[in-house]
Amino acid sequence: MKILHITNNYPTKKHPIFGIFVKEQIDSLTNAGVENHVFFINGRELGKKAYLKGVVGLRKVIKNSDFDVIHCHHAFSAFILLLTFSQFKNRTIVSYQNDPDREGGIWLYKLVSFFFDGVILKNNKSEFISEKTHYLPNGVNMSFFKPFNQMESKKTLNLNINTRYILFMDSYKRRAQKRIDRFNEVIRILKEDSQQYNIEPLILTNTSRNQIPLYLSAASLHIISSDFEGSPNSVKECLACNTKVVSTPVGNIEDLIGDVPSCYISKTFESKELASLALKALNAQDFDGRSCIFYKQLDTKNVAKKLIRIYKELIINE
Repeated sequence: MKILHITNNYPTKKHPIFGIFVKEQIDSLTNAGVENHVFFINGRELGKKAYLKGVVGLRKVIKNSDFDVIHCHHAFSAFILLLTFSQFKNRTIVSYQNDPDREGGIWLYKLVSFFFDGVILKNNKSEFISEKTHYLPNGVNMSFFKPFNQMESKKTLNLNINTRYILFMDSYKRRAQKRIDRFNEVIRILKEDSQQYNIEPLILTNTSRNQIPLYLSAASLHIISSDFEGSPNSVKECLACNTKVVSTPVGNIEDLIGDVPSCYISKTFESKELASLALKALNAQDFDGRSCIFYKQLDTKNVAKKLIRIYKELIINE
């Protein structure tokens, strides 16, 4: 099976964790025996000209090679493929990371849905579910994300061993949707209302990839304070490291932690409710989040198998 991946999210030397989840998904497919080719549109570093050059370059790649499936990661990558007028040569599918109205807009989703053979969504509660859509969250690399001793992790990272750290994560820049203002308000409330704990925020943005499992292990709790999400990777990564999670009711969070002991989902987006649940989680027993990941088949190996089945369905229905 030969797959062409088109993406504007992919790691570079300058931004080594930008789009790392795309690379990890492709790597997992390679490990499963799939032949993968990546066409990267580096708009983040090269600007709009990368997209313009991408149209010409992509047209040549598709003309000179035969692929079983073309997989676009993100809506804008799908739009670039449409501009080449080459989408009818191969079976095509696009992965959305957020609900379509939050990623490219409704007009682009309608265009993509019409011309593409399949759409992958990360949120199965989405109003955009149709006969062409597949529900498939990103998987987590369980060999990389694994729990370390909390005290030893704190010592390694030069953190205070007596502090309960509350984690906030954003991949490469401070995005408004993540609502760090709400997170900071939760921390303020916790410090006022739960003085039995020495609580401090632990904010990770563009952190060295190799250190992230240590930071997750050092943290007592991860709070998702976002206004919206698709399927937040940080939640799965925390579960893999046995770190508790409290979240606003976003994306597929109900599927991820709705039935997981010591993890909680707020009914509202109010900071006070999140703080109350955070305190409840801090007081709760430790738990085995890794087992939850395997049970829900959200490790990269199982997700790769599901994605290959989707590819095969597209090829069979050609």
